[in-house]
Amino acid sequence: MPAYYKSILTLLLTLSICLMHFNTDAQSLSFPEINITQANGEKFTTQQIPTGKSIALIYFSPECDHCQVFMKSLFKHAKSLNEVLVLLITYLPLDRLVKFSEEYPVADYPNIVAGTEGMAFLVRDHFKIDNIPFLATYDKEGKLISTYDGNPSIEKLKKDLKIE
Repeated sequence: MPAYYKSILTLLLTLSICLMHFNTDAQSLSFPEINITQANGEKFTTQQIPTGKSIALIYFSPECDHCQVFMKSLFKHAKSLNEVLVLLITYLPLDRLVKFSEEYPVADYPNIVAGTEGMAFLVRDHFKIDNIPFLATYDKEGKLISTYDGNPSIEKLKKDLKIE
């Protein structure tokens, strides 16, 4: 095989790897498919998300210590987030979400939707989430502003969404 064929083959292989990486990044910029069950048993899907509203998507576990710290801070500042749709999504079974909803005043805030995606892992896989809590913020046009994992703060959330 002539040397220039090897060079062309190497170039094509490199290009295809770059394109695969680009497609993965493009996917994480789009809004994930949402199909969750709320504590009251009702479903909530992507189609129910109101247009023209900023979104804070938070992937968490009700049993995670870091998540508990974040949730305490979130609900402490919940009134200032009333113009934002806050999606609290877990993978744990419904009974753990029910317990969480009894501990935190989710029902007091119509802009906060908490639910479990169960073992579907649509959101987790979409963002390739390794650490929780995970936060993704979207502007009113539905464009991704930023993502944080491991230990996001309410201050970052408010800064991203221009909330004072």
